[in-house]
Amino acid sequence: MYGYALAALFGALTLGFSLQVPNESEGEGGGPLGPGPAWHGPVQPIARNEVFATGNGCAMCHAVASTAFAMRSPTGDDVSPHGLWQATMMANSFRDPYWRGTVAKEIAHKPGQAAEIQAVCVRCHAPMAHHTAALAGEPAATVAEMASDPLAQDGVSCTVCHKIEAENLGTEASFSGRPSIGRNRAIFGPFADPAAGPMQMHSGYEPQLGSHIQSSAHCATCHTLSTHYSLGKSTFPEQTPYLEWRNSQYSDENGRTEQSRTCQECHMPDMGTIKIARNPGGRDFLIQPRPFRAHAFTGGNAFMLDMLGEYREELGVSAPKEALGRMAMATRAQLADRTALVTVTKPERHGDQLEFAVQVENLTGHKFPTGYPARRAWLRVQVRAGNQLVFESGKYDETGRLTQVADELAIPHLSRIEKPEDVMVWEMVAADIDGQATTHLTSMASRLKDNRLLPKGWQATGPHTEKTAPLGTEGDADFVAGGDTVQFSVTLPEGTPTGLRILAWLHYQTIPPAWVESMRSIEADECKDFVRMYDASDKTPETIGIGQAFEE
Repeated sequence: MYGYALAALFGALTLGFSLQVPNESEGEGGGPLGPGPAWHGPVQPIARNEVFATGNGCAMCHAVASTAFAMRSPTGDDVSPHGLWQATMMANSFRDPYWRGTVAKEIAHKPGQAAEIQAVCVRCHAPMAHHTAALAGEPAATVAEMASDPLAQDGVSCTVCHKIEAENLGTEASFSGRPSIGRNRAIFGPFADPAAGPMQMHSGYEPQLGSHIQSSAHCATCHTLSTHYSLGKSTFPEQTPYLEWRNSQYSDENGRTEQSRTCQECHMPDMGTIKIARNPGGRDFLIQPRPFRAHAFTGGNAFMLDMLGEYREELGVSAPKEALGRMAMATRAQLADRTALVTVTKPERHGDQLEFAVQVENLTGHKFPTGYPARRAWLRVQVRAGNQLVFESGKYDETGRLTQVADELAIPHLSRIEKPEDVMVWEMVAADIDGQATTHLTSMASRLKDNRLLPKGWQATGPHTEKTAPLGTEGDADFVAGGDTVQFSVTLPEGTPTGLRILAWLHYQTIPPAWVESMRSIEADECKDFVRMYDASDKTPETIGIGQAFEE
């Protein structure tokens, strides 16, 4: 249920292009660390140092070639690590215009904390540049200074994830972009007997078994984030998907079960057993095929992948537009097929009242929505008599706004919907120290609402409940671990015929309009650029699931 079927992967995700990389004699400098061992072969990384290298260097062996079948699907499509990665949000984490605009927005909001804000943000969005400075004992550069650094521009690149050591994983010490990374040439993979010779010869890296690279705790280093709402130690749990997963039936940290799923098992499609590298000259290495998970890292942000594709030249995105489009298509396939199920119960009429329920089942291993706190999901429900619309809740317009809601940051959790103004929205709404709703990450001090759908197996007595417990759902017996059921009681107009049809859509947005409004008055170029791109984009929400029922 939670992994990709190979047929779906090949149909939606395969990119069908070959990497074109320069034949350079030397890469540029990689910051304050030394250059490390010399690279040998036809491709030099754009930038490198004794710890990190840009992904194009890894592509020398881990991208497809016309003369090799390595890293191709049975139908010949490119599923190489580099070929898939460069069209992901991870590869484009530094180029992401919403992130750049958000950093500028937060600095404008709290200019006295500019250095602290940027230092926190670049840990995960420009990790090679950040850790290069940290390992050298130097302060991190500003985002503006990093804009010309190839290590920063490469985002969450190969040598970030594969350099993370096991030390402190799964603990607070490693969260918020603070994994342990050694000043050495060890590089970790999932294999006990790596073919070390080619990698050592061409790059100087020493491949080693690191089973921790397959753990959810490995991903948690950036996907568990606390932000500061003061210059002291006051923190707010901004993103907690790993903590949510720990308190679910999917966690494997206390032993594997039939239900166990790690982050990688859901977000990195299982490709079976294939050759995972080739000779820099293009031929297949004489090595045994290995079990392989595609480096697609498919999440839920198709909206931003569309934007990266539309403005790829302006943003400096290296992946072809077609690749970004296919990655967006794969993201939408995951959202539609593997995120939630929507079921509508059989409606019953009592006089002029039509009663039914809509159940939403969370299929993910964490809350839905999870991650960045802007994200929201809601129910759009229609009652129809043939082509006549009798009732609608959750309607939206071309700007992505909910048309029946007065204040999109003040929507209560509902257990029962009776009128169009009642809209069921699952989200987290944060408050500042004065208790006012805010979209400023650096002002978030508490939660006003958190009714995001819990994962199956979540328990009030489980781990991390102080950070992941729902808020605002008290007294709603239908809000349970694994989903929510919303009751509907609709007053029908006089003369409404029988044989009504109920339609329910579960919609999802990564960047709701209310989160963009706070950028519009800011003079920073990054804010202006993002607002311009956002206003020109298609803001039709994603559809996660559809259910229907008929009145007999």
